[in-house]
Amino acid sequence: MFFPDPAAIACCAATCACGIGSICVYRNRQAIPHPSECYLLGLCFRKLGCHDHDKFDMLVEVHEIMNIEGNGQFSVELRAGRFFARTTQSEARKTKVEIQERLTLHVRQCEREIQVRVLRHGVIGSEPVGECRIKVKSDLIDVGFPKRQSYALMNAGKISCKIILSFHRLDTANVNLGEYQMSPLIHQALLHAQYEAEGRGEPLKIDINSMSDLQRLRFFSKVLEGPLKLMSSIGGSWIPLYFKATERRNGKWEWQYWDSKEECLSGAKKKGGYSFLAISLVLPDKYDRNTFYMRYHNHQGVHDLFFRRVDRDRNLWSNGLYEFIEKLREYLEKSPELPAAEAYLEKKRQIDEEADGKSGKHKKSGSKNLSKNPRGELAFSRSQDLLDIKRIASPRQTAATEQERPRIAELKRRMVDGLMMEAASDDSDATDTANGKQIVAWNKENASSSKPQFSKMYSLDD
Repeated sequence: MFFPDPAAIACCAATCACGIGSICVYRNRQAIPHPSECYLLGLCFRKLGCHDHDKFDMLVEVHEIMNIEGNGQFSVELRAGRFFARTTQSEARKTKVEIQERLTLHVRQCEREIQVRVLRHGVIGSEPVGECRIKVKSDLIDVGFPKRQSYALMNAGKISCKIILSFHRLDTANVNLGEYQMSPLIHQALLHAQYEAEGRGEPLKIDINSMSDLQRLRFFSKVLEGPLKLMSSIGGSWIPLYFKATERRNGKWEWQYWDSKEECLSGAKKKGGYSFLAISLVLPDKYDRNTFYMRYHNHQGVHDLFFRRVDRDRNLWSNGLYEFIEKLREYLEKSPELPAAEAYLEKKRQIDEEADGKSGKHKKSGSKNLSKNPRGELAFSRSQDLLDIKRIASPRQTAATEQERPRIAELKRRMVDGLMMEAASDDSDATDTANGKQIVAWNKENASSSKPQFSKMYSLDD
C-alpha cells in the first residue's frame, strides 16, 4: 500500500514555492531597491568609487519626434532603472510628431544610462518603434545637461526615427515642500529659482512650508514668466511677447507683457497687462497642443484671447494661470486690509445681496433717474461696468457653473475670418501696439456689428 512521505511532500512544495518566487523576483528585478538607495551605503559606494555621480531629479522636455514612418498615435517613454515616465499620446503628421511635454525623472546614483523609447499605440496594445540609451555621466552631467539635443533611435540595427530632448537638473537637496506635493508647476517655479541662485553663485534653498502667504504667492508667480505668442487680429498671425506676473502697489497683481525679455529686464515700460482678478476662464485647446484660451473682462465687456507656447509645455501656462488666480483670491480673502482685497470682498458681498434680493430697490431707483439725465446714464453705465468687473467669478467657479463652454476651434475660425478681435491693456491713454501691429478688442455684445470695435483694455487697478 502506498503512503506519501510527508518530508518528500514538504520538499516538493518548498521547491515549487522557491521556483515561483524566483520567477516573480526576476520579472520584477528592476523594481527592487538598490542598496545604494540607503544613505549610508550610498555614501560608501561614492567614497569607494563604485558610482560616479550622486542621485538627482531632472526635468526632461520632450519636444518632437522626426522622420517617423507611418501614421497613428505615438508616445515617448523614459526609464532610469525602476523609475519611468511616459508622455501622452500624440498623432503623427507628415513624418513628425509634436509632443512638447515635460516629464520628471528620478535618477539613482547607481544608474549609468537612461533608456528612451518611442511607442506606437494601436487598438489592442503598443509596439516599440525605436530606442536609444543615453549615458548619465558622459552624455548629461559632463556636458551640462544639453538643451534641444537630437538623438537617433534604433530598431533592428537601423535608425527608425529621431527625437529632440532637453534636460534640466533640479537640485532638491535643500528644498522643503512641506504639505505641497511635487508637481510640474512646482518644478517650473523651482527651475526659475535655481537659475536665479546659480546666477548669484549660491545653492538653491527653498522652504515653501515656512513662507508667508505673500512670499508663497511671489514664488509661484515665477511660473507665469516667459515668452508667449498672442494671436493678432490680422490674418490670425502671432505676435511674440514676454509675460511676467507683477505685483503692483497695495497688493494688486497684473500679468504684464513686453516686446522682449530684454525690455522686461531693463525696466522698460510695459506694453500692456491683464488684471488676474479680471480673468474668468482659462482653457487649453483640445485640438492644438500648443495653444490655450483665456477669457478676460474689462469696461468694454468680455474678450477672448488666444496664446501659443514658445519654450515650455502649454499645460504649464494654462495650469499655472488657473492655480495662481485661485491662490491670489485665497490670499486676498486672508488679507482684507489690502485695497485689492476690498474690491474682491465687495464683489462677494454684492453677490450675496443679489441672492437675498436686497439690491432690487437700488436698481429700480437708479433706472428712474437714468431717463431724466443723459449724462447720468453714461456715469451709471460706467459704474455698472465696474460693478460687473468686481463680480467676475474665478476660473474654478466658471468651469463649475458654466453650461456651454466656448469651442476654441470655432472661436479661432471666427478670429481668422476677421469677426473676432482680441485685446490688450495699457495704463496709458494711447491704443496698445505690439511690434507695430495694433491690437483690438472683440466684444461679444458687438459681435453682430460689421465694423470691429477698437478700444482700450482697462485694468481693474485703473
